[in-house]
Amino acid sequence: MNEVWDNLLTVLALVYLAAFSYPAFVSEISAADLSKLELVQWATWIIFALDLIMGLWKAPSKKRYIKTHPLEIVSVVLPFLRPLRLLRVISFGALVIQKIAVGKQIAITLKVFLFSILIAYIAAVQITITEREVATSNIKSFGDGLWWAVTTVTTVGYGDRFPTTSAGRVIAVGLMLVGISLMGVITASVAAWFVKMSQEEPDSSNKS
Repeated sequence: MNEVWDNLLTVLALVYLAAFSYPAFVSEISAADLSKLELVQWATWIIFALDLIMGLWKAPSKKRYIKTHPLEIVSVVLPFLRPLRLLRVISFGALVIQKIAVGKQIAITLKVFLFSILIAYIAAVQITITEREVATSNIKSFGDGLWWAVTTVTTVGYGDRFPTTSAGRVIAVGLMLVGISLMGVITASVAAWFVKMSQEEPDSSNKS
């Protein structure tokens, strides 16, 4: 039963992601369509909130539940991060890859890489919705938002696209902090992989 419920929440995260993303791809949305999208988002929020409340109610230790279920809390407190529930799928996928062939190190690196893509996509959608209608903004389409998100999360920062509103700058700060952390993990993992390969190579001097 728990597995079915988790799968349902994952599907709802995808539904929310679609409803959340739609305004970033469409410049003009009718009032009726906007109401439908808001209804979908509120419905998913209620279900995610109920899941969190039920989890807290059943947990023997409330404090431990809060510490060990950050995604559930984030999904309710910060609605635009609700798609992070899809990390369950990413985690499962990385575990499968690890068991099949490539090992734990590459599986972790892949998981972090996919997480980076998901975070960049969410930030691109949010920054596009936030900045597009501002006259002084230089982010007018999802393509602009995606380019900004990718250059920010990779810490490249070309500066040709940047937020001009207070809300946009808050999103940027969050993405910068996440980007530094994620790129650090990926860089360290790749470096460790190369070191391991060099250590496993036979020493030609010893052979001679």
